[in-house]
Amino acid sequence: MNFTVHTRVAQARRSLTVAALGVAVFACGKKEAVGLPAPTDPDAAVVRFLSAIRAEDTDAMAQVWGTSSGPAADRLDRDELEQRLTVMKVYLEHEEYAIVPGVRDPTIDVRRGERLVVVRLTRKGCTPMVPFTLTPYQNGWLIRDVKLEAAGNPARNCAVTP
Repeated sequence: MNFTVHTRVAQARRSLTVAALGVAVFACGKKEAVGLPAPTDPDAAVVRFLSAIRAEDTDAMAQVWGTSSGPAADRLDRDELEQRLTVMKVYLEHEEYAIVPGVRDPTIDVRRGERLVVVRLTRKGCTPMVPFTLTPYQNGWLIRDVKLEAAGNPARNCAVTP
């Protein structure tokens, strides 16, 4: 199978994006965070989300997770948002990841116009395949759902089989 690993590329982009956001906030004189536009590609949305997890940046996670109505950062109260993102972060922490192209799963509710992106995480010797459901938002994509149960128990190492 052909796997594409995005971790290092995405980390470099995040640094540039954070610097640009800082300049934008300073130039506008606003005290609130400025959201990025939704990624224009479903894979890019997942890359941004997983990069935000690695960076422990819940604000960035909240900008790419949501519904067709918009990012969760704009819809949920801060305490609920932090709790949900913390749970996702714990389950999706990883050393590496690869987007697995062409995977279909009929058990996952993918609505009309949505996309399924499956990611192989590497964590503590485990390599779970985690499905992400993405929904269109404006001219981009947001993560609507992540099957966290597919990531397995984050507190356990995988059993090594010969």
